[in-house]
Amino acid sequence: MKMASHQYNDHKLVKVTSKRQFTIPKKYYDALQIGEKAKCYTDGRKLVIEPTPPDSFWDFSSEILKELIAENYSGEELLKEFDVRKKKATRAMESWSEEVKVEASEKTGTDAEVLFSELLNDNNA
Repeated sequence: MKMASHQYNDHKLVKVTSKRQFTIPKKYYDALQIGEKAKCYTDGRKLVIEPTPPDSFWDFSSEILKELIAENYSGEELLKEFDVRKKKATRAMESWSEEVKVEASEKTGTDAEVLFSELLNDNNA
């Protein structure tokens, strides 16, 4: 479904709750293939919601599957354990991300130039 930027004849009214929340109508949600997160910003007096691609940089699926196969998981057990471990990895990355934000706001983290210098000069790599 292609939506023109100024097409107003195909619209839905949505109710905004007291908590500033609203439901994206299913036809728009499906058409845009919105996943777990979406980018939201204003364009003049318009609110724009764009789907975001999964962040493949933080996708540890292949590594998790390799570990599970090495541990002899298969079938339904493999699927169940994969879901458990992927959720744990996601929570760990979210926690780490929050720690980094706090360190940045408090200016207690490692300077990026120093960190990259250490990483690039690491003889163990």
